[in-house]
Amino acid sequence: MTGWLTPLYGGGYWVAVRQLAAVYYVTGVVLHYVVPAVLPVKSVQKGERRKGQVTAEALQSIGPLLVKAGVWTLVEQLQQRGYTKLYTGWPPDAWQALYMLLSVVALDYLHDAWFYWTHRLLHWRPLYIHVHALHHTSTVPTAFTGYSFHVAEAALVFANEVLVCFLLPLHVGLHRAYHLFTTVIHQGGHAGYEVAPFLPTLEQLVSLAIVGPRPCGALNTVRHHDMHHRFPRSHYSLYMTHWDRICGTEHPKYQADVTAHFASGAGAVGRGGQASGAAQQQQRHGVAG
Repeated sequence: MTGWLTPLYGGGYWVAVRQLAAVYYVTGVVLHYVVPAVLPVKSVQKGERRKGQVTAEALQSIGPLLVKAGVWTLVEQLQQRGYTKLYTGWPPDAWQALYMLLSVVALDYLHDAWFYWTHRLLHWRPLYIHVHALHHTSTVPTAFTGYSFHVAEAALVFANEVLVCFLLPLHVGLHRAYHLFTTVIHQGGHAGYEVAPFLPTLEQLVSLAIVGPRPCGALNTVRHHDMHHRFPRSHYSLYMTHWDRICGTEHPKYQADVTAHFASGAGAVGRGGQASGAAQQQQRHGVAG
């Protein structure tokens, strides 16, 4: 039986819309309003948010959410017709559970690669001017900036959620849950205060267990993507930093800035941030000829 938010997978388009809307807007409220109200979070941003920015971004996110729900509906149809490598069956045995865990790591690396290269494509001048510039109107992002972009960008960015169905055997529930979770990751990366290393990806959890509550150089921080909104020719990746380092798109001040932030003892706590007009000036330099 189809409920308001159930089943997790296979409920059709409007169930997918409601799942995405619930996750996106609840996460946005928690990250933007609740966490700063109950924890002394320290901003990694410079500049001031525009009046009405949160409302505008929340509304602009509706289109991409509808596109993503459409992508999920396409995946359901393809799977039902036997065209994908998705599979059903629950609960998994021990080996299947281990495979699902490793699948999440594989999805992280695939998603990160897709995001990096499509993101660079979106900074090609024609696409930037007509599509991606909408996202970059937010030079001081909020959690609602996560999906505040053009619907054409949404179609490109979310296409990997179809492609992975042909690359890896994935449980249908894992496919849906993982791509719901990426919604949270996109929002966390725009929150404006440091969440790393407590972003609950497998890689961040491993880093937290090994090196403790300080950032791992191989993994992104909130500052990493926040700097992209101020310096649009730097930092195109999502989860990891290797593509930016290999391709020379890591900002030269990033490592020093993130080290200083955590060396201050702030980590994900404390609150600060200085006003600056430079952020608005950086936007015009975010395109490639």
